[in-house]
Amino acid sequence: MSHRPSWSYVQARLQARHGERVTEGDWRMLEAVRSPERFIDRTRATALRRFSERLNTGMSSHVIERELRNAWRDYVAEVASWCPPDWRPTILWCAPLADLPLFAALLQGEAPYWVHQDAALSTFLDLAQGATIRSPLDALLPGPKRAPTLAGRWYAHWCSLWPRDARRYRALTALADTVKVQVARLDLAGPQGTSAAYRSALAQAMSRMFRRHSASPIAVFCHLALVALDLERLRGGLVRRVLFAAATEAA
Repeated sequence: MSHRPSWSYVQARLQARHGERVTEGDWRMLEAVRSPERFIDRTRATALRRFSERLNTGMSSHVIERELRNAWRDYVAEVASWCPPDWRPTILWCAPLADLPLFAALLQGEAPYWVHQDAALSTFLDLAQGATIRSPLDALLPGPKRAPTLAGRWYAHWCSLWPRDARRYRALTALADTVKVQVARLDLAGPQGTSAAYRSALAQAMSRMFRRHSASPIAVFCHLALVALDLERLRGGLVRRVLFAAATEAA
C-alpha cells in the first residue's frame, strides 16, 4: 500500500478547514469590538485562534505583524505536509508572499531597526547586501534575466517549482491570472478607494475555484489565498486597535 497522500485525502483536510472559516457576520461582530483585548479574545473563539493564540496586547504593532507572518509560514508548512511530496516545494513557496512588501522596502534601502528580529527578513537583507547564503529567497533578487518586479520574480520561481504533472492542471494559470487581475484593480483604486470590494471579489473567485477544482492542487492554492485574505483582515483589525489604544493612552 502506498503512503503517498492522495488529493482526496488533502481535499478532506481542506474542506474541514474551509468549513471553519469566519463568516461575514462573524467579521462584523469582531469589527464592532473596539479594544484590542476583546478583539483578540473574540478571535480565539473562532478559527482565527490558530493565528491569534500567540498574540497579546502587550506586543507592539511590529511584534504582532511578525508573529502573524510566522503563523502564516507555519500554516503554509502544515498544508504542504498534507500534500504529495512533489508538490510541496511549490506550496511552500507561498510562504514568502506575506513578506513581499517588506522585501520591496529592503531592496529600496529601507531597513527598520527590527528587521533582524525576523529570520526571513534578516536573510533577505543579507542576500540583498551581497552575502553568500544558500536560500530560496535568492530567487527574489533582481537580475538581468529576471522579471523587473518582485511579484514577477516570485511568480516565475513558483512556476519553475511545478512538478512534471502540473500541466494536467491548466487551471493553475487561470488561478494566477485571477489573482493578478484583482491585485491590478486594487492598485488602480487610488488612495481614496476602499480595498474591501476588491478583496471580497477575490475571495468569491477563490471560493468558486476551490469548489470547481476539488481534490487537486488548485484547491490547495485557493484555500491558501482565502486564508491569506482572512489573516490580512485579522492583522488590519488588530493593528489598528493597538495603535489607536496607544495613541489614546499617550493623549
